[in-house]
Amino acid sequence: MPRTSSCPACGSDLIQPLRSRAQDDGVLLVEIRCPECFAWMEAPYTRRELAELDREQAAARQLLLDAYERCVTESMEALRECLGAALALDLIDADDFAWRPTAARTGAGEGDVAEAA
Repeated sequence: MPRTSSCPACGSDLIQPLRSRAQDDGVLLVEIRCPECFAWMEAPYTRRELAELDREQAAARQLLLDAYERCVTESMEALRECLGAALALDLIDADDFAWRPTAARTGAGEGDVAEAA
């Protein structure tokens, strides 16, 4: 395991390796940033430790992507249900899809004076 797989300042496991440079002894000196407490540090890693950190971050990234896709799917299903109910109740007609000038959709624009009817 990498010796720095979490931020020593706040304990966050969201550390982000930014740059690295090789040292004479074969160890890589890696610049790391914590996105939660904004700490910056340099830590020595072997290539094996850095590869393990990369694998951990790829797994975490996949968890985020899976959660995002679940949220999008749930949101689209909820919108489908709402649209289906509105259609079933005959609450939507062609006028809902008619083109209107921007000012008519949002009211008078900034700095515009609304015309009296």
